[in-house]
Amino acid sequence: MKKMKNFIILSLFLFAATCNLHAQQNLEQFNCFAVIAGKAATADGSVMLAHNEDDSGEQMLNIYVVPAKENRDADGKSVRNARYLWCEFPGMEVADAFLNEYGVGIVSNSCPSREDREDFTDGGVLYEIRTTAAKHARTSREAVELLGKLVEERGYRGSGRTYSIADPDQAWIFSAVQGRHWVAQRVPDDCVMALPNNYIIDRVDLSDTANFAGSDDLIAYAIERGWYNPHRDGEFSFKRAYCKPSTYISERNVFRHQSALQYLTGKEYNSDPDSFELFVRPNRKITIEDMIEILASHGENLPQPERSKVYSSDKQKHYGCICVDRTVVATIFQLNRQTPADMGHIMWVAAGRPCIEPFVPWYTEMERAYDGWGRFSTAEEAEMKHFSDAKEMRANYPKAKGWEIVDKWDWLNEDYKGRIGRLQKERDAEQKRLFKAHNKRVEKLKASEK
Repeated sequence: MKKMKNFIILSLFLFAATCNLHAQQNLEQFNCFAVIAGKAATADGSVMLAHNEDDSGEQMLNIYVVPAKENRDADGKSVRNARYLWCEFPGMEVADAFLNEYGVGIVSNSCPSREDREDFTDGGVLYEIRTTAAKHARTSREAVELLGKLVEERGYRGSGRTYSIADPDQAWIFSAVQGRHWVAQRVPDDCVMALPNNYIIDRVDLSDTANFAGSDDLIAYAIERGWYNPHRDGEFSFKRAYCKPSTYISERNVFRHQSALQYLTGKEYNSDPDSFELFVRPNRKITIEDMIEILASHGENLPQPERSKVYSSDKQKHYGCICVDRTVVATIFQLNRQTPADMGHIMWVAAGRPCIEPFVPWYTEMERAYDGWGRFSTAEEAEMKHFSDAKEMRANYPKAKGWEIVDKWDWLNEDYKGRIGRLQKERDAEQKRLFKAHNKRVEKLKASEK
């Protein structure tokens, strides 16, 4: 009897562990999505970086306008922190979005690696990656250099992640691997790209310093670990060598990537991830409306078998794809040098799921945040308490505007088919109004600058 009891307990433990592992793998394969368009690929000459942030659990969106600040470095020298916009999720190390006064924007996607060795100094780096870029980078290329130095000096603490970084002139993707390895590649000006939750950088040429940067031993280390064999594998592929194999072939990653590429090019793609180009030329000049359509996608442009496999849950009453029930904010950085100086650079924010929420413009030169979007009156207090005050957000800050978005989603799911049409009609009307007001403001400011 005792043996039977122990067997039952062990079986339940193993079942729970297996379920937890399966859930963890699902989360790894469904955390965020990004699309980047180079300045020659867009209708207005902007570099555009669009991103859905997907996270589970209670998430409270705050948005701050962080003023510039003078600090002292370790040597006592004066160092200026840039002014920036900050989409904050308290307690989260890998969720926040930033856009600074120089037009450098940064977001990220989970991209689990196969690295199983830890190599850190002083606890490694994770959250500091994005704050360093926001505070100190004047270009996306400078951000790549700063982040590469951080990873090499202290080690990256996450399994793996790709940071999308853009400025008004160019965009880069920066892939970090647990420990001290990384690689970055520039997005060609006339191309677009889509990023799910797996590494997508393929061929690497570190001698081409205009388009690549990375760890000197990137290939040698992969050979040492047995992840890459030149005789067996041919030319080195970063994604093949370093990506966690299960995420590379995950249906959720594959079908989201496929959907975005089809939106961008008008071509039909099969579901073989090896057939997906890293960069593609769009079949038209990309607009912000295109980016909104992609971020709001439920896989409408996928064949029915693929749609049915992308995502489902008891809570979600529709097909998921790029926009899902775990999308907590969507951002589009629209970066060019023709924006009026008094406006600064633009971050369009859909505070929740872009399938039902409009994108509101936020400007790096705005004096303060819109009412209701910060749990504290100053960004300084928010930064100080980002990790220490991150529990029971709704109970502690019940009047925050973010909860209105959460409640709307819950209300929608009570009768999804009966209510989605109404909400999307309201969203479209509000988006039209926001675009009109933004364009009118741009024209007025440009006229005053003459």
